[in-house]
Amino acid sequence: MSYLPSLFKRRQVWLPTFWGLIVFTVVIATVFNVMFRNIAFFLAQNQPINGQYLVVEGWLAEPALLTAITQFKQGDYQLLITTGGPDNRHVNPIHATYAEQASAFLVKHGINTDQLITIPTPASAQDRTYLSAVKVRDWLSANKSSHASIDLYSGDVHARRSYSLYKMAFADKANIGIIAAEPNNFSLKHWWRTSEGAKSVLAETAGFIWINCCFSPGAYGSHQEKWGIY
Repeated sequence: MSYLPSLFKRRQVWLPTFWGLIVFTVVIATVFNVMFRNIAFFLAQNQPINGQYLVVEGWLAEPALLTAITQFKQGDYQLLITTGGPDNRHVNPIHATYAEQASAFLVKHGINTDQLITIPTPASAQDRTYLSAVKVRDWLSANKSSHASIDLYSGDVHARRSYSLYKMAFADKANIGIIAAEPNNFSLKHWWRTSEGAKSVLAETAGFIWINCCFSPGAYGSHQEKWGIY
C-alpha cells in the first residue's frame, strides 16, 4: 500500500469543435473590427457641460482655434482661458509658449482681452497636459473660483486623454466638460486611410492606455505634481 502523495490528477478539458472555433473566431474578429473602426470616435470625446470657463489648449492648429472662438461666442462663458507650454517647434518663436501664441491669435480674430486669460505652463518633466491642468486649477483657486465649471477644448483624438488628465488634476474640485475639435487632415470615420490619421489615433490610443495604467502624478499640491515649477 503506497503512502506517497499523488503527483497527477485527471481533469476534464473542454475544447471547441471545428465549428465552435469558427464561430469564436468570427465573433472575436467582428468585435475587433468594430473597435478598430470606432476608436477615433471614442478618443475624440465630446461631452460639454456649458460651464463658466472655456479652456483652450494653445497648441491647437489655427482652424481649431477659430472654431474655439465660435464655441466661446455661442456659449455662455465668462472667460476664455488658453494653456500651453514652451514652443519647441521654432528656434526663435514670436511667443514663448503655446498659451501666449494662442491668445495672440484669438485677440487678432475678435476675442476681447478682458475676456481672455493666458496661463502658460513652464518646461517640466511632468506630463505637459497634466501640468497645464494643475496651472488652471491653481489660477481658479487663487481667484476664488471654488468648484468652477469648465469646458476643455482639445484637439480631435487627443480630447479623451486631455479630459482624463484634467479630471485627475482637479479631482472633485471642478465640474469638467470636454469638446473635441474636428480633425483637419483625416476623417474620424476612416482614420486608417491616411498616415496622419493612423499616427494620431495609434499614438493617442497608446497615450490614453499609459495615463490609465502607468501615470503617477503625485499627491495633490505636491512637488512631484508640479515637477519643474519649483
